[in-house]
Amino acid sequence: MSTGLRAGAGRMQGKVALITGAARGIGAAIARRFDEEGASLLLTDADGAELERLVSEAAPQARWRTLDVTSEAAWEETSAWAVSEGAAVDVLVNNAGVFLAAKLEDTTLEEFRRVQEVNQLGVFLGMRTFAPAMAERGSGSIINLSSVAGLMGTPYLIAYAASKWAVRGMTKVAARELAASGVRVNSLHPGQIDTDMNARQRERTPELIDQLVRAIPMRRIGEPLEVADAAVFLAADESRYVTGSELVIAGGVGA
Repeated sequence: MSTGLRAGAGRMQGKVALITGAARGIGAAIARRFDEEGASLLLTDADGAELERLVSEAAPQARWRTLDVTSEAAWEETSAWAVSEGAAVDVLVNNAGVFLAAKLEDTTLEEFRRVQEVNQLGVFLGMRTFAPAMAERGSGSIINLSSVAGLMGTPYLIAYAASKWAVRGMTKVAARELAASGVRVNSLHPGQIDTDMNARQRERTPELIDQLVRAIPMRRIGEPLEVADAAVFLAADESRYVTGSELVIAGGVGA
């Protein structure tokens, strides 16, 4: 692990950002963009080897550790780790998530519970862990990754949509509760994005993914960088009057 805060200039200079699910895909893109904008990074992921690779290649001054976002104890340990690193978290990005595409009748109880544990419980625990300290300092930005599936009904996404609608709702509740303390809470709603997770799902259900892509008004799949740019806006001071909002990055889906 590397130590020391990152020096440089940028829209996030002086801010400490903790990102979950940072090893690949959207999380890795957000980590790279935050690093470019001068943030000091605390990166977490369940996959320590992949996260270490990202840090060594793209963000050598970041601090990192593994994190199971479904574990209350693991979140408490992560908070203690941040304190031990001398880092007061200014920005929390709850990005860690899993995807499942299956018909209602084909979705097992075990699968449904797993999606809720990672996508919904992980966001709840992250906010509950870091929001109090942000509120005490009188500032902070929490960015929760939902999805366009959290804005509409999408066939075959019963478990995933349930989790992402929950993230949307929790974001709004937390935004109302924390607004007076200076802590902002917003949600990002990506559509089809070119990630490893998307590619794995395409291998399992190519017809579904092709159907979803054909429905995009802009006629193309999105890039992780396009989500990361939106995250920079919500993390930086230019969004200081934005809370409880939904920022959709989906090429016109849902418009």
